[in-house]
Amino acid sequence: MKQLGDRLKWLRKERNWTQEQLAQKLNVSRSQISKWENGDQLPDIKSIEEISNLFNVSIDFLLGRNHVTKEILHEIQRTYGTDDIDEELLEVIRYLKQNPKLARSLYVLQSLPAKKRKRIETIVITTIQELLRAFE
Repeated sequence: MKQLGDRLKWLRKERNWTQEQLAQKLNVSRSQISKWENGDQLPDIKSIEEISNLFNVSIDFLLGRNHVTKEILHEIQRTYGTDDIDEELLEVIRYLKQNPKLARSLYVLQSLPAKKRKRIETIVITTIQELLRAFE
């Protein structure tokens, strides 16, 4: 169940929490968090439920199940009449669901007049590309 550990670690880091801080919130030891994140042990069902509630994500998400993803994919295909939706786009959707400030900012951006929006998009894309290169 390495995927659960990876998701737990990702969720923790998204909130800039240490393993110790997460352990305190879940009333477990830091070493227990480490074992879960490394896939050495699985949390019990009560702990999985507490993790789900703490991070406001589904247990299915924690376990790496993707039936919700399939539902989203089907809805996008139905709404936009296209089969050109791939896993990459679904990952972006998942990322935006986990980052509401970014999602809200993009929502505001898409509502701007085209000329203003294009200028901001160019700046944002260039900045992201430069940062990615800097951290390679």
